[in-house]
Amino acid sequence: MSNALNASGYPWAVDGAECLLDAATIREATAALGARISADYNDLSEPLVVLFIMNGAVVFGGDLLPALAVDIELDYVHASRYRDDRATDALIWQRQPPESVRAREVLLVDDILDAGATLAAVTQRCLELGAARVRSAVLLHKHTATPAVVAADYVAFDIPDRYVYGWGMDYRGRLRNAPGIFALP
Repeated sequence: MSNALNASGYPWAVDGAECLLDAATIREATAALGARISADYNDLSEPLVVLFIMNGAVVFGGDLLPALAVDIELDYVHASRYRDDRATDALIWQRQPPESVRAREVLLVDDILDAGATLAAVTQRCLELGAARVRSAVLLHKHTATPAVVAADYVAFDIPDRYVYGWGMDYRGRLRNAPGIFALP
């Protein structure tokens, strides 16, 4: 779905923002992704460790969890390279992966894969803690001029290189609750 929105009609839309994906489209793709993930993990002898990468993964992850038809153990990490809407080289850890990942299957859930540095660092840390295998699921894979340093195992949507917000992703610290994926003009 693609249409221009005016902020006066939608409190979550920045003037001139374009709705790339509406809520129904996102939920349908998330359910399909959940089915694929469930099929891949249907033979585990213990719960799958699902780690949300906060804060962005909260909305996508909240939709994904009920679509998973496997036993899970939910936890989170909090790591970011962003400060004031700008990417930095330094990863700031506010909460590292739990020790419970040792010898377990881990699924990282994140909102968007662009450069991939955060996802790569969280994956590496889980492996350092002894995770048996780490896979990742992202709502969006943004195709930038420089390819991501890591690939996601499960991707709901591929999008062009535009600044997006909504469905857990912020615009200047706000609008994570926008009911779709919106791109700035």
